Amino acid sequence: MKMDGIRQQLFIDYMYYLNETDRFYATKARYAKHVLDFLESASSVDRRGFMAFKRDHSLEMANDYSCGTAICDFLNFCGKGYNRKKKSKVKTLEKLSVVSDKNKEQLNGFMAWLDENFDYSPHTLNMYYFSLKKFFEYANEVNMSNAKMYVSTLEEQALSPQTIRLRILALEKFAKWKKKPFELKRPKQQRKLETNNIPTEEEYNRLLEYLKTKKNKDYYFFIKVLGTTGARLSEFMQFTWEDIISGEVTLKGKGNKYRRFFFQGQLRKEAKAYAKEAGKTGILAMGKYGKITSRGLSSNMKAWGKSCGIPLEKMHPHAFRHFFAKMFLKKNHDIVLLADLLGHANMDTTRIYLQKSYEEQKASFTRSVSW
Repeated sequence: MKMDGIRQQLFIDYMYYLNETDRFYATKARYAKHVLDFLESASSVDRRGFMAFKRDHSLEMANDYSCGTAICDFLNFCGKGYNRKKKSKVKTLEKLSVVSDKNKEQLNGFMAWLDENFDYSPHTLNMYYFSLKKFFEYANEVNMSNAKMYVSTLEEQALSPQTIRLRILALEKFAKWKKKPFELKRPKQQRKLETNNIPTEEEYNRLLEYLKTKKNKDYYFFIKVLGTTGARLSEFMQFTWEDIISGEVTLKGKGNKYRRFFFQGQLRKEAKAYAKEAGKTGILAMGKYGKITSRGLSSNMKAWGKSCGIPLEKMHPHAFRHFFAKMFLKKNHDIVLLADLLGHANMDTTRIYLQKSYEEQKASFTRSVSW
């Protein structure tokens, strides 16, 4: 049976929902296949249609338990009679008077284990430390029951989904260290990008021209590298002059994943000439007193933006990663390639760059709506 428009839209909506769940990718793929089979052959998209589908596909459903589970999940998503019982509200925790000495020792041991076994940045290690310290202000033992009540406490405090997800990640990592692992359900986090706060091509070029005239021309290369590679700040901090001149480098980035970076031909040519003239070698991101810090770079960017008349909300290192993505899609519509270049594991993260800014929306509207 060929799916009609209504069923096609139901399938698309379910795919968006499924992608946001915490299921494994293989499970998501199986669910998608079973739901598609159901939509293509079921007499109706409801409980009656499911009962008929089960009779016609009894052998398949007997061999693959996930088939029935997937279709029930889909019908529940559609509100077609498979709603689960309303869950009782999880209790919250009261704040303790002090963090026990035992937990202070455990926290120190956990941080030593992280530092020894994982190549985490200082920022990430601080996140783990702070998250576990906050948990121990409410509970003395890390277990599933306390963790659920702690998450309920955070939700009652109206913390953002992103913050709660980070706290959960820290709890799960700590439980793994204690060899008593568990997994918690994460709150949904809406991915959005304020596309108005990305430098325009004109602003980017204006900034480069300004930095070319400064005594320290290194800053010009800082911006040009960020704007033409889409590197995260932690990755940018690892680049060397030799990497840029050679044209590419493979580095360990976010999540301990290796990623290859390419450097633009014109950038390589300019860097080679400048490095020879100024005797530049080694790490690119060097300041007057040594390796530049993220705070130092952000502070400099604000000053440069003020001098160039660029809104300060556009002047931070990550804004130039967004700039790279928008410019790449303007020249090349291959979003899969862009996801690889940016090191995104989830395509939905890359898809946000397809959003148009207010100015782009208004211009497109003016061009299109002429009746």
